[in-house]
Amino acid sequence: MNLRKHGVCVPCGEPGSWDAGMVESPVVWHDTRLRRFGMVYAGYARLRNDIRGYAAVTRPQVGLAWSDDLVHWEKDGRNPIFGPSGIPGTPDAEGTPGPFICQKDDLYYLFYFGTTAPGYEKGLKTLNVATSPDLSRWTRYAHNPVISPQGTGWRKDAIWHPHVLNVGDTYLLFFNASGIVGGVEEEHIGHASSSDLLHWTVHDEDAPLLVGSRNPGAWDSTGRTGDPSVFRLGDRWFMAYYSWDRKHAQDGLAWTSPGRFPRGWQPLPQNPILRIGPPGTFDALHAAKPFVIVRDDTYYHFYTAVSEDETREIALATAPAAQIAALPV
Repeated sequence: MNLRKHGVCVPCGEPGSWDAGMVESPVVWHDTRLRRFGMVYAGYARLRNDIRGYAAVTRPQVGLAWSDDLVHWEKDGRNPIFGPSGIPGTPDAEGTPGPFICQKDDLYYLFYFGTTAPGYEKGLKTLNVATSPDLSRWTRYAHNPVISPQGTGWRKDAIWHPHVLNVGDTYLLFFNASGIVGGVEEEHIGHASSSDLLHWTVHDEDAPLLVGSRNPGAWDSTGRTGDPSVFRLGDRWFMAYYSWDRKHAQDGLAWTSPGRFPRGWQPLPQNPILRIGPPGTFDALHAAKPFVIVRDDTYYHFYTAVSEDETREIALATAPAAQIAALPV
């Protein structure tokens, strides 16, 4: 099937602004207090005006946008709402990309991976948490980081993008980490659990939950699985994720049954579910790093769109939710 692409919905900022370099990694939630849809995303300052891409950016911070219909978005005037500590030796001294928001009681919980060196995702990468009553005043958790690289296996090098779910009386956190699986150094997805959103048990015994095919010429030939977005639709759990073939990054879907969840993930044969666009379009290089929300019988697939000149912005594609639920496995 083909998702309907709506184009860029959150562009880079104006020249000289805090997010002029790139915007990426959207996460959307329905704010129960404000009764609107919110989006957090990573924004980067631009160091060079002659090029785009990784070499031209630094200082990732967290931006916020709002929508009433999930299609049209407006950036919050307070942006950036959260950023690096600037304190050498802290886990987020130079950056706070990969944001994820959830609400509990009277607080917003912001999950993000901290970076310790200038540039695009440079230095040590660990998972951290901050809380706020109003999305403006933030308190970093005193015992950050909550998940760090460990061991010699799947998460030995770095912790990346989080996705948090409340299932019954347990919180589940899906995330990708860098390490070695089957003799290959790449990123793969695992999970952790918590009762309070602050103290996490990583289930290394189950990791990785999903590995790309590693088949030569395939869209997931590297084996990478990254940036998980987990949701339930009909009688199945789904996970959107991205992989790449060393040239293009695209998004796929995996599924599992309620009885096997949060394990037992299998990729759909229709993958990639979201493909790059034709040459010259806004997502001709990469169409990846998904976040999915299902609302009013519609499947909303937000992603990072990268053009051939490496302009990196946030885009949206949609489909009827029934079509996704009915995809053969």
